[in-house]
Amino acid sequence: MNRAATLNLNAPLLMLVAALALSTPFFAGAAPAFLDYAQQQTQAHEKSDAATAKQTSGDRQPADNKKKTPNTAQLQKRIVSQQATIEQKNKTIQQLKKQLANTPATETSIANEHAALNNKIKELQIALTAATAKNEALIKKEGAVQNTTLQQSQAAALKQIQQLTSQLQQAAAENKRLSASLTALNTDKQTLANRLAAAEKAQQTALDQVKTLNADKQPLVNRLAAAEKEKQTALDQIKALNADKQSLANRLAAAEKAPSSRADAAVAAKDEPPEMAAIVAAYRLQADKDNAQLRMKEDEIQLLRTQLTVPPRNTTGKTAAKLSAPGEQQAYAIGASMGTEALNVLTTRRTQGVNVDAGLVLQGIEDAFSGQLRLGEQERNKALFDISQQVFQNLNKIEQKNISAGQKYQQAFARKKGVVFKEGVYSRIDYPGKGKISGNDLVTVVIKEMLTDGTVINDMETKDQALTQKLDAYPPVFRGPLKRLQNHGTVTLVVPPDKAYGSKGLPPKIPPGATMVYSVRIVDSQPAPAK
Repeated sequence: MNRAATLNLNAPLLMLVAALALSTPFFAGAAPAFLDYAQQQTQAHEKSDAATAKQTSGDRQPADNKKKTPNTAQLQKRIVSQQATIEQKNKTIQQLKKQLANTPATETSIANEHAALNNKIKELQIALTAATAKNEALIKKEGAVQNTTLQQSQAAALKQIQQLTSQLQQAAAENKRLSASLTALNTDKQTLANRLAAAEKAQQTALDQVKTLNADKQPLVNRLAAAEKEKQTALDQIKALNADKQSLANRLAAAEKAPSSRADAAVAAKDEPPEMAAIVAAYRLQADKDNAQLRMKEDEIQLLRTQLTVPPRNTTGKTAAKLSAPGEQQAYAIGASMGTEALNVLTTRRTQGVNVDAGLVLQGIEDAFSGQLRLGEQERNKALFDISQQVFQNLNKIEQKNISAGQKYQQAFARKKGVVFKEGVYSRIDYPGKGKISGNDLVTVVIKEMLTDGTVINDMETKDQALTQKLDAYPPVFRGPLKRLQNHGTVTLVVPPDKAYGSKGLPPKIPPGATMVYSVRIVDSQPAPAK
């Protein structure tokens, strides 16, 4: 009964073993069919892997420094597939082991078969282990080959990168050298362009200077011609006046000789027209004025001739437009001030009756600067002393002449209607004005200053200038006559030399001993602002 049950229980297993025995000779150590199939599949996979590895090694050839590496993803996929197959087979073997372990050995043949089966399983396990080891070796070998190939590729790429880097550095150095050369060429080009522009500018400046000098020279020539013409006109007028003067002198001489006694002289003087003396005085005064104007014209002509004969010099080679630095402007201003002062001295000397060669004066200044003087110190001192003596003598003559002419002018002015002499000043109201003015009011005036011959020294109105201050603050010469006026009034003043510029005058315009004439007009007056 037990045997039958055992046979019944092991019927499926016996059928499986019988099927395996029929398919493969059992005595030859054959394993079950599925184990052989698994072994065959393993061997087939091993052959396929070996062929694939060999083919992969054969296909690895260099081409243009680039390596064709095997597809690592596909290889990993195949390895994973094989491992899955091995695991599946291992599971099947374990299941069979469990079935064999759970099945009681009822017969010796079954035990033998079981032992043979176990041996076969061990062999399969050994084969499986060997296949696994071989597969791992192939994987390691393939990885080593890949690493070697990758290292070779990296080395080749690194070498190529180094070559390209070296070429790039060489190209950069060459580019830098060319850039430096180009920069140097551009610098030279800019320098030449600047020099050319400076030369052209200097040439244009020289042309402009020539034009300016020509333009400045032409007005001087025109002024000289006009002055010569005016001088000739003045000479003609003087001749006519001298003729009239001579005629009057002859008439006076005849009148003086006519009476034979003091009584007859008185009668003759009574018969002489009363206007004769005034006419003679007027002619003499006019002659003096004309002579003074003639002297001024001669001085102006001499100055123009001096400016024409002395050529302008440009020792520094710089125009005024280029004097931009403060030091240059200061030095130029000092020189210009000295030159202006020298011209004023020359003009003053001419008004004092001493004519000086302006060209030699300029030469003396240049020699003093260069340290190469043509006259010794003793000679220079003597020359200066001589000219001082001459100037002193001339000034005395000029002063006496001006005093005499001034006195005659004062006397003639004093006889005019409305003239008042107060505090040493003659004044005549030309227009009284309207509106009273107090001494504390702010009074704005314009003044015209003249010599007795009509020469205008200063005219504030033509210069759009005016003077404003309290009435009591004006000098006494003006304060007294201004108090006689009302707002907008006009007064004429005749001031003797002792109340004006005295014996020194104000060179070069105002000579010594000059009587001054002033025309003063009140522009407006306003009450002083409250403090």
